[in-house]
Order: sequence, then structure tokens, then C-alpha cells
Amino acid sequence: MKKNLSKRCFWDVDIESLDIRKNKSFIISRILEHGTMRDIIALKSMYSIVEISEVVKNSRNISRNTANFWANILDIPLKEVRVCSKLPHYRRIP
Repeated sequence: MKKNLSKRCFWDVDIESLDIRKNKSFIISRILEHGTMRDIIALKSMYSIVEISEVVKNSRNISRNTANFWANILDIPLKEVRVCSKLPHYRRIP
């Protein structure tokens, strides 16, 4: 299954050295952030929607925009998505 993944998502690691169970969060995060449609299809064949949803909810390795997009696609409330639930606190200027 790993051979179906593009090197576009894993430019800095050897795809063959990844373990699809041990590196699940890393693989899912990278594909959600940088993957093509082909990568998404491969992702869905490797992991369940529940596993992908858990990464969207808890990962710190995806951007707020990516998390927001996938939360909408997977019907996850934004308050459950770590990177979307806490907005940056800006210092108030008197």
C-alpha cells in the first residue's frame, strides 16, 4: 500500500521505512496537508474514517486551514479540532 503514496508528501523520509501502524498519525497528517487526490484514495484504503478523523481532531502537524477543510468534509465540529478550537490570543493594546 505504501507504494501507492507519492513522494510529494514524504520528501524528507524514506517511504519504505514508514510503518503504517507506528507512523499512522504522521502519514495521515502529511497526506491531508500535502496529498493529491490519488494520495487521499490510498489513505482511505489504509485507514478508516474514524482513524483519519482522530488525526484531524488531535494533530498539531496540520495547518488550521487544512484542519478546517477536513473537519467540514468529515463532519467534525470545529470545537473538537485542536488547531481550530484555540484561537491565538493577541495582546490588547491600551
